[in-house]
Amino acid sequence: MTSAQDYGKRGEEIAMRFLVGLGYEIRGRNVRLMRDEIDIVAFDVSRQMMVFVEVKTRRRSSETYPIRTSVDRRKKSAMKRAVARWVIANEYDEAGRIDLLCVEGERVVEHIMDIGAKLY
Repeated sequence: MTSAQDYGKRGEEIAMRFLVGLGYEIRGRNVRLMRDEIDIVAFDVSRQMMVFVEVKTRRRSSETYPIRTSVDRRKKSAMKRAVARWVIANEYDEAGRIDLLCVEGERVVEHIMDIGAKLY
């Protein structure tokens, strides 16, 4: 594993702790669905919905290229495809959304709920 992969895994660990701190229940991590992957599958207890989380990690911030801009149309499409496969495989028919967690250094700097990918 490369140091970039190690750093990404560290970012996912930070993101999971953040979500647990908000009261979410972690249901899966690095869930592979054919060629796509969902970084974290969690259940938002307060809103009673499944949350499919993409985690983006950087060592430091960049004002000219904010972390959230790394999720482009192609990535959103892959995320929707992965979530659709997860929903079918798990026979899930309740509410859900796709969130983006941006991790810089050792902390979550942005949590974007429902990144425009309506599920239902």
